Amino acid sequence: MTARDLLDMDYINSLPQPLWDGDWPVNDIEVQTGLYRIDVCGLLEVRRIDRCMTMRDATGKKHYTGDFYCDPEQWEDREPVAKATGEAK
Repeated sequence: MTARDLLDMDYINSLPQPLWDGDWPVNDIEVQTGLYRIDVCGLLEVRRIDRCMTMRDATGKKHYTGDFYCDPEQWEDREPVAKATGEAK
């Protein structure tokens, strides 16, 4: 993840793949721009992540696309990851 990334690819990749937008499989996601492509009957259609409310993973679980963002202010259902500080508590 770089400072210019809009989306958190580590989080997205941690979800069971492939992801689905409605009835269409997600082909790829561009983390810097928030664009993604779906496979519609063999043709790729470009969409914006902010126009999609949820995506389904391979197990059928829905994920809010707000949780895909690097900015925790956008998260809807995702829990913050505790950072290791090296100190025992």
